[in-house]
Amino acid sequence: MQIRYTDILLPSANLGGVNPLPVFRSEKTDLDIPYDETFTPEEAHLLGYSGGTRVLPYLMQDRYDRNRTKQNVRAVVLENDHLKAIILCDYGGRLYSLYDKDREKELLFRNPVIQPANLAIRDAWLSGGVEWNISQLGHTFTTCSPMFCGLVTADNGESFFRIYEFERQKKLFWQVDFHLPDDSRELYVYVRIVNDNPHESPMYWWSTTAVPEDANTRVLLNGSRAMYSNPETGKQTMGNLPYVPAFGPKDYSYTLNMKVSNDFFVQIPDDVKTPWEAAAYENGDVTFEKSTSRLHHRKIFCWGDRPGGWRWKEYLSEEGGGSYIEIQAGIARSQRHGLQMPAGTEWDFTTAFGGLTGDAEKLHDRDWNKACEYLDKELHDRVSPAKLYGLHCKYAAQGKCYPEEIFHLGSGWGTLEAMLRKKKGETLPKGFFFPEEAITDEQKYWLDLIEKGALSDRDPASYYVDEPIRAMLEASPDSFQKFYHLGVIAAEKPDRAAAIGYFKRSVEIKPNIWALRALAVLEANPDKSEEYYDQAFALGITDVAFAQEYLALLVKQKKHEKVREVFQALPEEYQNDERVMINAVSSYLALGDISLCEGGFFDRNFANIREGEVLVSELWYYYVALKAALERSVKVTASFLDWIKKNNTLPKNLDFRMK
Repeated sequence: MQIRYTDILLPSANLGGVNPLPVFRSEKTDLDIPYDETFTPEEAHLLGYSGGTRVLPYLMQDRYDRNRTKQNVRAVVLENDHLKAIILCDYGGRLYSLYDKDREKELLFRNPVIQPANLAIRDAWLSGGVEWNISQLGHTFTTCSPMFCGLVTADNGESFFRIYEFERQKKLFWQVDFHLPDDSRELYVYVRIVNDNPHESPMYWWSTTAVPEDANTRVLLNGSRAMYSNPETGKQTMGNLPYVPAFGPKDYSYTLNMKVSNDFFVQIPDDVKTPWEAAAYENGDVTFEKSTSRLHHRKIFCWGDRPGGWRWKEYLSEEGGGSYIEIQAGIARSQRHGLQMPAGTEWDFTTAFGGLTGDAEKLHDRDWNKACEYLDKELHDRVSPAKLYGLHCKYAAQGKCYPEEIFHLGSGWGTLEAMLRKKKGETLPKGFFFPEEAITDEQKYWLDLIEKGALSDRDPASYYVDEPIRAMLEASPDSFQKFYHLGVIAAEKPDRAAAIGYFKRSVEIKPNIWALRALAVLEANPDKSEEYYDQAFALGITDVAFAQEYLALLVKQKKHEKVREVFQALPEEYQNDERVMINAVSSYLALGDISLCEGGFFDRNFANIREGEVLVSELWYYYVALKAALERSVKVTASFLDWIKKNNTLPKNLDFRMK
């Protein structure tokens, strides 16, 4: 296998920096997910466990744009005589491309652009390739962040490539090792997760593989019982693929038969030792992934065959392109199920990624089960259980080797964790090394506390929610920063009463926009929240995120005159911000004022629309209705607005409707 560190030139949007304001976790740790009588007790176990929103200590990545320019993207290329793999170092170690040299075919959906959009836990997310999601429900914390990338040489002289990081929220260590033996037609990916904490940890892992989609793309796998959302009841239900009565009498193994976006979580039988999933095409080409049993369950994701779904696929890629589905593999029954990883344990698994050309007629047999049985035999011949488990044992033994050369740096948080452990006489798990060169200003902010016992007198640069740091803060001299960070840690327990007390103490020591904003977010009374934001604005805000949040609160409270007043007082740079503008337009239209819409507001290419969000489309319809009403000297009534919606076509750039 050849390994080289290189740049690839891609049209890329600017990722931008991070939002400095922390997003506090949900008060409810678990999700309440309704399900029906089709679930067995085993299938309902841990449904919703630890699925509540949780972001800290990470910050939101919501500063990207849609102004793509050709940029060099750091990558590692792995290559043998049969396959060529490309991994993106700055985007979570995403397997960007897997090219079959024998058949001259790309096996994955290789996105021709780098275009973040608002779909991940931290907002920014890319489509395409294979993404590695760990720890918490959603597209993972590091999906648009740099990873440590290194060359590892095993004791037998074999070399392979590794990405790795320290996951700060649950204090886990994780690695993904890429093995491409010289004669192999499969890329083997070994994943190791280490929980060396003295307590159990909620755990999540899903590998999401994007593959091209066309009218005849068919998904095959070695299981048929699937969990999905019943549109008639709104509850999760179990059924058998490929026919799903709730959606109509069609074979939904052909994903474009699904009109709306949907997830099917396939319950692979417990006795299956090598679960797999594949996308088959009209000509008999197949892209597959097949794993050891720890990575047991599978998911089919499709955007559906409606304008909103097609718009999303193009929005994440380029005009006329980007049609893909995802075949996903996870350690729990669904992404809505959690797992409990015991203290002091390691979990690992190996996945084979590859392609083949099979008998098209058999792959597209009208009997889906026969098609699956045929491909199961083909995959058994290609990657037998004995072969896969033999390689897994080998790769597991090599998994604790240290990287001999680091091509690319990840975050400095693993380095700080190593420093904290050293102070207590503890070490990192075997195989993990975090160099001092990874330290940046985000970590230096905390070095003063760790080394000198006090935070420096400056605005927050990053966050910790760990117990060791809490103890250090408690012992440090009083300052507004000390009590502000203690409040953030309390909010993450979650103990909101204690958090509010800390934030108030921070303001008592020194009025500051950070603690005032935190009080505004945690305050249950919206009028009191407004007062806190007023106080913060009086001190002088330092980031547009304060204005985004404040205007959103005022719009929700229907205080439209105040929105206009606050908006007009903002600096021009803040006024031009997308979220600020959306909130301002909402209030201006509510006041019967279309002036903000007349300068091309709806012509812009919105960057931060959240999956499923329809606010901008609703604003456009109301704008068209209000403009027509003003011309006719009438009011906008519900019936008039309905008439406008039926007789006006929503512009394509605004159509993100999924239903």
